[in-house]
Amino acid sequence: MQIVEAIYTSPVKSLGLSQPEAVRVDPRGITEDRRFHLVGPLGALLTQREVGRLVQVKADYRPEPEWLRLQFPGGSSLEGPVELGGPVVTQIWGRNVAARVLSGDWNAALSGFCGQAVRLVRSDQPGQCYDEYPVSLVSQASIEGLSRQPGAPAGFEGRRFRPNFLLAGCRPHEEDSWIGAIIGVGEELLVRVVARDPRCAITTHDPRSGERDVDTLRLILSYRPSFLGRTRVPYFGVYGIVERPGTVSLGDEVVLHPTGEGRLNISGH
Repeated sequence: MQIVEAIYTSPVKSLGLSQPEAVRVDPRGITEDRRFHLVGPLGALLTQREVGRLVQVKADYRPEPEWLRLQFPGGSSLEGPVELGGPVVTQIWGRNVAARVLSGDWNAALSGFCGQAVRLVRSDQPGQCYDEYPVSLVSQASIEGLSRQPGAPAGFEGRRFRPNFLLAGCRPHEEDSWIGAIIGVGEELLVRVVARDPRCAITTHDPRSGERDVDTLRLILSYRPSFLGRTRVPYFGVYGIVERPGTVSLGDEVVLHPTGEGRLNISGH
């Protein structure tokens, strides 16, 4: 039986992950996940690809009334109400995301931490700051299979791959076989699995420190060689889109429906 083993979220894109016990998933992904993002000195999206140590900063967000807290390594923190300043538009995976810059001490604190001018912005609408698709999944069995490759360290952590949902009870890379199918997660959520996840350099960073420590991309390609045209692509895990919203909790069962049929009867809707 496949189940949800862990849920990973962050209110600020590329910051340290939280592991809630339950989340609401809407058509644009987990509600209020990645509601904020960072903009660098040239106005482009800033992520762990450019500043790996961002993962050391932890964020907590409350939407009503809006309140944010940033916890920095060493114990210092910054918190307060979310007050919005001027507008900004950021390109995220080819989408123009409209946002507002936060007023207050947030930008100075993050700029000092990153060693460059950084602005913290909040998207005008929730669910705008995901990468290619709003839901990402990977199985623990796939991660354990990667850990067994020659040259791999023992025990990769699930959060290195920053999925929304880490699944247990699968065969290694079983999630790849779900592409084109609908899966039910818990009693309500329906997700159509649409693509494999092409991994980036963030997976080569230690999920605690943000320091580059393992050539994860090379390891993936060493036993899963894949091509997009003439380019080798390290696919690992899958992406999905939401067919029906729902709440997901730890331990919820994941049920495969190749034609999308059956889950509606099971849930009574």
